[in-house]
Amino acid sequence: MAYYFVLGLGCIMSLIFCINRAKGFSIKNLMLKSVSSLCYLLTAVFAVILNPETSVYGSLIIFGGALGLVGDILLDLKGIYRKDESAYLKGGFIFFLVGHLFYSAATIYTVRFEWWIVLLCVLAALIFGYLIIASAKIMKVHYGAYRTIVFIYTSVLSLSMFLAIAAAIYTRFYKGYTILAAGLILFTLSDAILSGTFFGRGKEKPFYFFTNHLTYYAGQYLIAASIMFM
Repeated sequence: MAYYFVLGLGCIMSLIFCINRAKGFSIKNLMLKSVSSLCYLLTAVFAVILNPETSVYGSLIIFGGALGLVGDILLDLKGIYRKDESAYLKGGFIFFLVGHLFYSAATIYTVRFEWWIVLLCVLAALIFGYLIIASAKIMKVHYGAYRTIVFIYTSVLSLSMFLAIAAAIYTRFYKGYTILAAGLILFTLSDAILSGTFFGRGKEKPFYFFTNHLTYYAGQYLIAASIMFM
């Protein structure tokens, strides 16, 4: 019962936040964002309680979600306290980066891939990260001093996505891994939109803010919900 209550409450709070976030940064929006992020974390916690056999997978997902919650807060503080913008942005990158390592660990631990599948995913992730940096001019973004951390973060983010996709294929689209893959694809799409608002020009508009957070929370709730179907 608690799982469905938190999931429903979280979806409502996330939608309210997405609508308000389109209006810009504020302390009020930071509070709404914190509650929304806490709800997807609690969704994962209650999923483990209901499905204790997935405690290791679930715990790793919870750790990843907790780090994402801190990253959420830091990225909004970036918009509120402009003088410390660089520190908050780098902090957000680091927390989300480590969080995705936990998501990757959850997949690798439970699927038990052959080593070459993991290696292929790592290579694909590095290529993906390189292409993101190389296509900066085409995408009309300027990474500047963040070029290195964007490459590292993008590679780690895409690794978790590629591993989840590989897990879905490897397990013949087992429901839990399929949901996890869908969640991480949406997360990656969210970050692609976010990259434009952070490093591009002309994309700091309500539509981009709304779609960025809508895809982000949809992704995070799917990642949390995957615990129920493992």
